[in-house]
Amino acid sequence: MKPCLALFALSLLSVQVSAIELAKHPQVFDAGQGVSLALAPSADGKQALVQVRGINHPLDEVVFLTDVRELGNEQRDYGIRLDGRDYNLLNKRRAWSGESYQLNLPNTQGFELSYSEDKTKALKPKDLLAIYQKQEKDGVQARLAAFDRKQRLADYSARLQEMDGEASKACGTPLKTQVDWSAISDDQLIGLSVPSFCGEVVNQMAYLCGRDDRYKAEAKTLKGVDCRFGEALKLHEKDGQLQFTTHPDEANQGDFINAILRNR
Repeated sequence: MKPCLALFALSLLSVQVSAIELAKHPQVFDAGQGVSLALAPSADGKQALVQVRGINHPLDEVVFLTDVRELGNEQRDYGIRLDGRDYNLLNKRRAWSGESYQLNLPNTQGFELSYSEDKTKALKPKDLLAIYQKQEKDGVQARLAAFDRKQRLADYSARLQEMDGEASKACGTPLKTQVDWSAISDDQLIGLSVPSFCGEVVNQMAYLCGRDDRYKAEAKTLKGVDCRFGEALKLHEKDGQLQFTTHPDEANQGDFINAILRNR
């Protein structure tokens, strides 16, 4: 039964893709340094094909069928599914100077876009749609949409190492944040920025060391941080290791940590 359901779902998706009717007038934007973005709205304005080209990035040349979220005043977000969660790939905003477009790519600072008349004239919407259909058939977008736990752990671990390095440099002693990743669910990894929570202890230590050299001596008595998610905010020391329990709904965690570190 399952293979039949999968085949039916695939057939239904193929029909939906084939049924996309694009508006007559697409747009191409320039981000500089050879990076460009093609935008081809659907006739009803509810979706749009978006393709980024010219950048060394996993999303380069992938054509996404985005969902358009209207914000009012001719402002909108173009959303996709990426690594298990919703992601705004493109934003349109209005300001006193006129309209602006912002391209958002993971692990970049984003790109301000400017309209390119020459590239717009050269774009053929049917070619963009054909590329999308080919990539969709090959499962390109589906693979990018699926949650990759291994990659997320690598990204979060790398960010925590950066924060540990900054704190170690500020305090003049090696500091390491450890997380029991096996205790963190996929939903937590998708919905929470774990480094923002678990890295806050060394972040506050770096702040204190930067303000007062006397705290550097305190920091040298500590080995690092063990972080976990629990029911309530807690921070205590055990055998030279700070035991930190965090909770996503707790406010002012930095102030809480700072106060305990100053008075330990």
